[in-house]
Amino acid sequence: MIDGQEALKAERRALYETLVELDPADWDAASAIPGWRVRDVVAHVVFGVRAKLWNIVPGLVVARGDFDRFMARYAVRQGSRPIADLLADAALVADTAKKPPVVTHVDQGIDAFVHHHDIAGPLGRVVPTDPARLRWLSDGMVGANKLLGSADRVKGLRLIATDIEWHYGTGPEVRGPAPALILAACGRRAADDQLDGAGLAVLQGRG
Repeated sequence: MIDGQEALKAERRALYETLVELDPADWDAASAIPGWRVRDVVAHVVFGVRAKLWNIVPGLVVARGDFDRFMARYAVRQGSRPIADLLADAALVADTAKKPPVVTHVDQGIDAFVHHHDIAGPLGRVVPTDPARLRWLSDGMVGANKLLGSADRVKGLRLIATDIEWHYGTGPEVRGPAPALILAACGRRAADDQLDGAGLAVLQGRG
């Protein structure tokens, strides 16, 4: 069985290794998240490890308790710091399995994996994969926390990975590489051209 803490650190290290290869202009490029630059996504990724309660509460008050609104402001503000500072934060995160208390290691692994694609995809960079971690992430995404939303999106569907030995559920099928399945389950459309099956339209219709 895979060690969740080590797998999480491996996903975070993979993201960090991509970040250290970026040119300065890449940090200001648009990510796959509308309105967020690459640097804003990095600030978001390190949030769960770097942010302190006394930084969060005032921001939530200003955002009237809307976490998404708070995070959008936080990511842009923190993402505007120098690249060296963002890289230093990412390096610290890459060496730890620390996580917020309300989520699991695999939740955080999925978060790192998806945001790695949010950054790498628009820049034309390839995200490296590992079969054991892909199975771990795939198993995790069908029961992930509500913030990720993947469990609700895949409910009532049969998912079949074509690049690793993995499948889940019953119902209309969605077939394709595990990374594409994970991204689609997390509401990303960038790899939908790698998927097919009668259940694809259903999955896409769930946001």
